[in-house]
Amino acid sequence: NDVSAITYSANQSVTITNIALATATKQLQISLQANAANFTPPVALAATWAASAISWDADDVWTNATQSSGTLSSAAYNTVATCAANSAGCSTTGLVLNLAANTSVLRSGTHWLVVTWKFASIGT
Repeated sequence: NDVSAITYSANQSVTITNIALATATKQLQISLQANAANFTPPVALAATWAASAISWDADDVWTNATQSSGTLSSAAYNTVATCAANSAGCSTTGLVLNLAANTSVLRSGTHWLVVTWKFASIGT
């Protein structure tokens, strides 16, 4: 891919079923956090991307959920989407992650980063 341009992932699917929360007004919040501040490059000490180079927009279509715009961080979980209150499930087949341009990257190969999903009950 061209490191001087944004790279968009293929559509990703996320499906949550059989949601059971304490009250009908609580919502399920879906968040992501990077497990490191930077990607691991294919060659030691090579330039790579920061975790914050990954973002997502609020324009992807969800069923029974509202997507949030966000940027990946290793310091905190950031919301991807919030499922509707009193919903038994929510899903998308169109989550797109964006990788920012970075012309400092000079090594091809797999630059990888582990992320952790968090599913939390929010609201009253």
